[in-house]
Amino acid sequence: MRHPLVVLAIIFSLGIILADKIRISPFWPGLLAVLFLALTLASAKKTIFFEFSLCCLIFLIGVLALRNYYYLPKCHVAKFIYHKNSGSCSVKGCVLSPPVIKGRRSSFILQVKEIQLDNVSYNACGSLLVYIKGMKEFSYGQELILKGKLNRPFVFGRQGKKSYRDYFYRQGIYVILHVDPVSPPINLGEARGFKLKRFAFCLKGKIEGLIFQYLPGLSGGILDAMILGEKKNIPALVYSSMIKSGTVHILVVSGFNVGIVAFIIMSILKLMRMTRRLRVLIAAPLLILYCLVTGSSCPVVRATVMAIVFILSYLLKREADIYNSLSLSALFILGFNPAQLFDVGFQLSFVSVFSIAYLYPRLKALLRIDVVKLVYFKFLLEAGLVSVASWLGTFLFIAYYFRLFSTVTVIANLFIVPLATLITLTGFGLVIAALFCPGLAHLFACASELLVSLLLRINAFLISLPFACISLS
Repeated sequence: MRHPLVVLAIIFSLGIILADKIRISPFWPGLLAVLFLALTLASAKKTIFFEFSLCCLIFLIGVLALRNYYYLPKCHVAKFIYHKNSGSCSVKGCVLSPPVIKGRRSSFILQVKEIQLDNVSYNACGSLLVYIKGMKEFSYGQELILKGKLNRPFVFGRQGKKSYRDYFYRQGIYVILHVDPVSPPINLGEARGFKLKRFAFCLKGKIEGLIFQYLPGLSGGILDAMILGEKKNIPALVYSSMIKSGTVHILVVSGFNVGIVAFIIMSILKLMRMTRRLRVLIAAPLLILYCLVTGSSCPVVRATVMAIVFILSYLLKREADIYNSLSLSALFILGFNPAQLFDVGFQLSFVSVFSIAYLYPRLKALLRIDVVKLVYFKFLLEAGLVSVASWLGTFLFIAYYFRLFSTVTVIANLFIVPLATLITLTGFGLVIAALFCPGLAHLFACASELLVSLLLRINAFLISLPFACISLS
């Protein structure tokens, strides 16, 4: 089998889909999984029976993975919500994410340890989303006591589509705590949590501070999104215009950004005359750190896993298979959170990369791009084919989820993606210069601001064209 991981990823995903559509007790899938595990071990030397029993086993593991993900223990915080509960409670827990400040309200994820109802304390587990009035500067790992009211996420959305509550459930969030404004949080001041993640959040805050020190306003917000994946400082109007042109992907940290980071790391280490093995051993942890800094979103995790696979293949002097690497990334993400299969970002991320890997070489051969002699014209054609391949794979998903059909996507990507590349490079240059050579930082800042302005003007012009974006609602 040429791409075994592709087959296993598809079968695992089919098991997750079945578990989502049919509410079934985990007893029978578990029993069958044990049976097929025994058959797989017993038929290891018989290729056909081994492959059949292995596929059935992976399918059942997919079913069990989703059922287990949605299983809530008795002490889960969601079990303490009563149907008509109108009273307040006290919750003790650790901050899992830095607060997101929007308007006059802050929100963050809290890992619950204890809950108090009617002056009775209970041990609890699970995570909840906290909404609190005002600009709060809590940090990852901080232990807090909060008083407020527990609610389930609201159920609203288009008919026939997953609701707002489903979105939170896929993230493992079943409860929202609205903090009582007259009861200030009690900060216990104990720093807990994963030390590497705490360091990653501190590093992210440092980088953000440098970006907005040299690039305040919209330019800084866009650079913040491109380098760190933070979209909180991008105006809704700008974000909406990027969706209409089909270029909103540049505001998300993805494989391109991870590739730039990997290239910078490997280049610096090579200039330091380090051996190939040592370069790989240093680059892999640094890529994982960058993944944590950017919030470990689906595209970043996918790209990080693929990048590590590729640099390991470079170490072993073997050519990496992009389909198996992509499937390994999918299995890695779905193994931790099988509900991600139903997330729009997950679907678009993997479909886009798969489309480029599959369609681009075929379109290139069909149009005989290799016979073109002019280097710049050939580069332009190849860039256009990459955009076409990605668009062909994702336009149905975008039409279904966002009810939009953009006719300028391919043209927009021809101009905006190269600009986004330059902005990202100047952004990393700005951060590095600010740390080691502050005198050069202003030069990179001016270049970034000029490129961002050009990008926004081109995008605004393209979406102003007749029939640039067709609404399907």
